[in-house]
Amino acid sequence: MRVNARSPLLAAAACLLAFGLVLGCAYAIPPASRFDAIALNGLTTLDGPYFGPVAQLAAHSADPLPLVAMLVVLFACGWSMGRRWEAFAAVALVVSANVATQALKVALAHPRVQPSLGADQLGPEAFPSGHATAAMSLALAAVVVAPARMRVPVASAAAAYVIAVSTSILVLRWHFPSDVLGGLLVASGSFFGTLAAIRTAPSRRAWVRAQRGAGVALSRRAGELSLLALAAAAAAALFRADDLLAFARLHTLATATALAIAAASAGLLATAALIADD
Repeated sequence: MRVNARSPLLAAAACLLAFGLVLGCAYAIPPASRFDAIALNGLTTLDGPYFGPVAQLAAHSADPLPLVAMLVVLFACGWSMGRRWEAFAAVALVVSANVATQALKVALAHPRVQPSLGADQLGPEAFPSGHATAAMSLALAAVVVAPARMRVPVASAAAAYVIAVSTSILVLRWHFPSDVLGGLLVASGSFFGTLAAIRTAPSRRAWVRAQRGAGVALSRRAGELSLLALAAAAAAALFRADDLLAFARLHTLATATALAIAAASAGLLATAALIADD
């Protein structure tokens, strides 16, 4: 095994192990599945006139048609920057991750009836989440395509997108939190596998030399846009600070779950960016 492929292969194995642990907790450990339902019930209380339309917009952005459209734009950006290997790898990553998730949905179909959900039970083919997989695979594809000096701001913006989609599908009661984590891990495992394949390509050295310095002029602007987006999100949070604190006090487990999914999304993307720079 080449040294430069070892890190992504180990990361892919870690994603596989974590996926198995999440699956086991969701399907075989009753207290964990009850926590899943309690957290979901808490988060669905946010589906109102203020957050509901935003959640719908964010969640549906990971539907198949928008996903394909954004992937085409991403491929075109990579191609225009001369990062053609990466552009094709991005497509392979998104396709493989989403095909794997759809296959896993069928293979792992299992009823999870929770009394606390009442009549609003989720279907048996909910694990892993297709929308979470779609959002994370697209975000990781952006990390693949981004030149090294753009990777941190791109990963930051991508993390914000994944968090928005992941939170929204919970607010809309489309999935359990464990389904979302499963989707994030499928996409991340596909990313690390794709990265390992890129690094073992025979012509890797030639295209690495050709891509050096690509996107340097864009990196500062991308960083500025990321900071502006973070500032806007912080301002919105401060504007609704009282409501957010009241929600956190009333739905502690739901709040902790949302924060854990946000941390997992950001952590996986940060790890992806670090290993991509290795």
